[in-house]
Amino acid sequence: MSQIVCCEICGKVYNQSHVRSHQRLAHGIGKILSPSAAGEPQKLKAVLLLYQQLSDEGKKQVLAQLGTAG
Repeated sequence: MSQIVCCEICGKVYNQSHVRSHQRLAHGIGKILSPSAAGEPQKLKAVLLLYQQLSDEGKKQVLAQLGTAG
């Protein structure tokens, strides 16, 4: 049975089987994150957009992981 989920970007409610298509079409996530996307600025914008959607705890975890990467 299908589940109802929220879009991680805009918060609207969708059927789980359709939310990926919505993100790709409405927010351009598939285009921005694809390997064929041109340039770093679009990728950075997508990462920042997703980062802004995180809770404070999620942001702390990302920063901690980035601090240990490299």
